[in-house]
Amino acid sequence: MALIDEKGRLFGRVNLIDVALVISVLVVAALVFVVLRGQGKVATVREDKTVTYTMIVKEIRPDVAGFIKKGDLVKKQVTMGPIGKVVGIEIKPAEEVLETADGGKALSVSPTEKDAYITVETKGRVGNDIIATGNEVLRVGDRFNIVTKWFMGDAVIINMDVAGD
Repeated sequence: MALIDEKGRLFGRVNLIDVALVISVLVVAALVFVVLRGQGKVATVREDKTVTYTMIVKEIRPDVAGFIKKGDLVKKQVTMGPIGKVVGIEIKPAEEVLETADGGKALSVSPTEKDAYITVETKGRVGNDIIATGNEVLRVGDRFNIVTKWFMGDAVIINMDVAGD
């Protein structure tokens, strides 16, 4: 009896193509099992820390500044993801650095425009390398457009504090 007969069967009974197909199906099934078994091991961190941060919205008109109100829900404009509630507002004359005629720099105060310092509070996740609320990551220096019920403006986070950290 020959190992492979004239029809390509092993020992006259099993087709070699069928054996290769069964082995490849078993390998794919094993890979799928290994990949899917590793899912679900993502560490989750509860949103139980109180995060307070201050944003500055520069050079807005005084009549617009009045539309920033305590208690308003603040969202990032691009994602419309909530990032906290306004707990404090401080309106100051807008300051900017101007170049003088001799090439130096001088701080100038605008007679009309205002800077709004908005303090926001939220519950968030605080990990080793991230501070987030919902799906929104918060970092000092982050620039984005904010939206409330009555106001929209370009804000930069300038200060951040996590209670208990």
